[in-house]
Amino acid sequence: MRTHESRLRTRLLAGACAAVAAATPFSAYAQDATPAAAPADDDIVVTGIRASLERAIDIKRNADVIVDSIASEDLGKFPDSNVAESLQRITGVSIDRNAGEGQFVTVRGFGPSFNTVLLNGRTLATENDNRAFSFDLLAAELISGADVYKSSNAKLQDGGIGATINVKTLRPFDLGGQKIVVSGKANYEDLADKFAGSAFGLFSTTTADDRLGALVSVSYQRRKALVNTLATNGYFLTRDVPSAPGGVLFPQNYDQISDQQDRERIGVTGTVQFRATDKLTLSFDGLYNKFTVDSEAASIGHFFSPSQARNLTVNGDNQITAMTVSGNTDYIGRTFNRPTEVLAFGFNAEWNPTDLITVTSDSSYSRAESNNGGNEVFAVVGFNNIITFDNRTGSVPSVAGQRSFTENVVGRAHFATREGFNIAEDVYEQRLDATFRTESGILKAFKVGGYFLDRTKSNELLRSQNDVGCAYCGYAIDVPAGLLTPYNPPNFFSGTSGNFPRQWLAFDQEEYFAFLESTAAANAQDAAVGRPIGSLAAFLAANNGYAPIRYPVSYRIGERIIGGYVQTDFEGTLAGLNWSGTLGFRYVHTDVTSDGSQQALLDLLTIPSDPTSYTTVFEPGSTAISRKNSYDDFLPSLNLKVDFTDDIVGRFAASRTVTRPDLPLLAPRVTVTNARPGNLQASGGNPDLRPYKSTNFDVSFEWYYERGGYFTVAAFYKRVDDFIATNGAIEPFPIANASNAPEFAGGVANFNVQRPRNLDAIDVYGLEIGLQHTFTYLPSPLDGLGITANATFVGSSGEFDASDPTQNVALTGLGDSQNVTVFYEKGPVQARIAYNRRDEFLQALSAAPGNRPVFVRPLGQFDAQASYQVTKNVRVFAEGVNLTGAKTRRQGVLEREFIALVDTGPRYALGARLDF
Repeated sequence: MRTHESRLRTRLLAGACAAVAAATPFSAYAQDATPAAAPADDDIVVTGIRASLERAIDIKRNADVIVDSIASEDLGKFPDSNVAESLQRITGVSIDRNAGEGQFVTVRGFGPSFNTVLLNGRTLATENDNRAFSFDLLAAELISGADVYKSSNAKLQDGGIGATINVKTLRPFDLGGQKIVVSGKANYEDLADKFAGSAFGLFSTTTADDRLGALVSVSYQRRKALVNTLATNGYFLTRDVPSAPGGVLFPQNYDQISDQQDRERIGVTGTVQFRATDKLTLSFDGLYNKFTVDSEAASIGHFFSPSQARNLTVNGDNQITAMTVSGNTDYIGRTFNRPTEVLAFGFNAEWNPTDLITVTSDSSYSRAESNNGGNEVFAVVGFNNIITFDNRTGSVPSVAGQRSFTENVVGRAHFATREGFNIAEDVYEQRLDATFRTESGILKAFKVGGYFLDRTKSNELLRSQNDVGCAYCGYAIDVPAGLLTPYNPPNFFSGTSGNFPRQWLAFDQEEYFAFLESTAAANAQDAAVGRPIGSLAAFLAANNGYAPIRYPVSYRIGERIIGGYVQTDFEGTLAGLNWSGTLGFRYVHTDVTSDGSQQALLDLLTIPSDPTSYTTVFEPGSTAISRKNSYDDFLPSLNLKVDFTDDIVGRFAASRTVTRPDLPLLAPRVTVTNARPGNLQASGGNPDLRPYKSTNFDVSFEWYYERGGYFTVAAFYKRVDDFIATNGAIEPFPIANASNAPEFAGGVANFNVQRPRNLDAIDVYGLEIGLQHTFTYLPSPLDGLGITANATFVGSSGEFDASDPTQNVALTGLGDSQNVTVFYEKGPVQARIAYNRRDEFLQALSAAPGNRPVFVRPLGQFDAQASYQVTKNVRVFAEGVNLTGAKTRRQGVLEREFIALVDTGPRYALGARLDF
């Protein structure tokens, strides 16, 4: 059992960076951790793996809420190259990756939109069309630590049913004096066989007797990545196969995709702090981030039509596992770009009129945008081919063609479009907090505060006019000789069994567009399909060729939140046990304005020659739509902590939390999806959605049995009401009924409209177990070893039930996870190897083309780091990510319902770091 003095020594060893985590005015969301002052000149300061783990333990041990943390090992040296990849080491946290980089975070089974992400306690705008925060926007070197709050208190911003995650950057007053850090590394992508470079620099100084401080940091990162994919995009139920009139599950397609990406990330932070008086500290900071992904994908694909299928093999699940299709081989050029920018500013004033009163005002503004409208390309050149598809054996399907996929064929024009979204979000946030402390009695502090947030999210679709995109559909004319050239994708699933193309033909997308927009190609198409010569050329000219236009599905959502809170902090002794806690109440009022546009349905006309469908008549232009909604939430919270001994802590927490609907779901638009008699269908958004509301209970046991060691176990239960899911309901549409159809008497057509709606409640429950141990008792050099390990087990009444075909409520992202990290630190040597595993989870309950579930299969990944301190100021290091080349596999419900296999390969880095 540790003594009080030994724990105090641990605090002193934590030194300067403990102050980063707990003492600054920007660490308002580590406010329940015991503050620590910056170290004096004679304090012992420890950096490295052990020190960062001890700082994280300090935050967890002293907090009045249930929180887990990650601390930087040194200035500009976060444990992993990506913040999300470090967060996944925390119990209950798992991640989704993009091109091998951690991007989105799931906590306790709740996906990224259910987690509130803060930067220095502030809401940061995101470029996604929903509420999910992209962690790959932030360079890890810019981050000093991150706290994951699993229980809530009144002072925390609302919105996170899963967790509130506060990511922190460095401040000059936290460091003191002058600090200079420079690092650089060379990155190697094993799959792409390409190199790129990264660099980081930090300068921090304090002057005027430490009353004025300034810090600036700059990060540049670049990757030349390759993402290889096999994909069917899913199965759907069809009765259009002539030899199977009873209906079979049919694969949509089978594609092989080689995606070469140039990923460039530039990040800049700057902070100025001024201690105007002994009682007033002013801080101003800014962040700029530009993350650009230029992606060029060449693929070969086969789109399967049920009417052309023969020689079927159907298994016991009524699923086609093998067939022959008289169709086409397609060479597909794709461009997936991600040009994102984030700009954020904040001003903080902390006033301490007395030793017992603190008043803090914090103002911030951020803007995020992704200007990708019309910047993506999907273009197809193909030729007639007889295809054999076989998914009976092996881990992936096989495909073969009567004509070779690499022969120098003359391809034929088919489909082409330019598309993409312009997404922008602006967030203005204002907080005013006051804390009144006492010097005696049970009441430790009284806290009160006000809150205001104004968020605006806009989403604009730009795409080539629909009829232009398919102007050449049908493979009617040859493309120019030489357009198609041999393509050998690097390392394309070389270790994966299966007969599928690993070489094919590719083409220059812009050269293809130039051909399609030429008069010669348009006239040839007219002649091939029997139109008057010049018709297509005139149509393309009238629509400005393939230039993208704005589509009426664009929308703009405004959200204004006004709230306030009161909170009391208690502490005392009962039956010889020290206890503490918080009791608080938060009230928030939310106003939502949803603006959009759509083409109004004017009529449904009967077709005398075809009784199976109606002709839809829409207004020629689009109609602007605006809807308003508002709601109030009262959010109580209670946190209790009991120190059973100096080393054993028990906790209980109860709270009410909310997560507001994803913003695209609020868009006020409706789209007709089916106009068949007796089966009129449409889909749309729902501006009247209410937020998810969760009642939460947490119990935890924590044993800090040695310096740097602990064992924890925690159980949680969440009851989520007003769960949002897509559901159909009959809605009347007024029409002219010019055909005088009796089924539309009164000029009303009843559509089954699929909208997101507040439906059932679900229960989510789980168990978290964590362990950290150091082997200091072993003989040298083994005494530098240590281990951290954790496991999370989650369950829910909202789990997918394969026996219920009508299920429309399920929690995506729910799944168990396990993490183990073995580390070594002794003298100049530091090393670690980490293994992270995420068990199978539901990614989507209803995905195209068949509205069937999609699962991500279990995935385990190894990462490693090692470094050596050459001199006092120079350290060299090596890193490896996904060392075993683990691949992501997506699957449907059935064993042979293959969806996708994604390979990003391992990547490595060598670098050096200098600090002064």
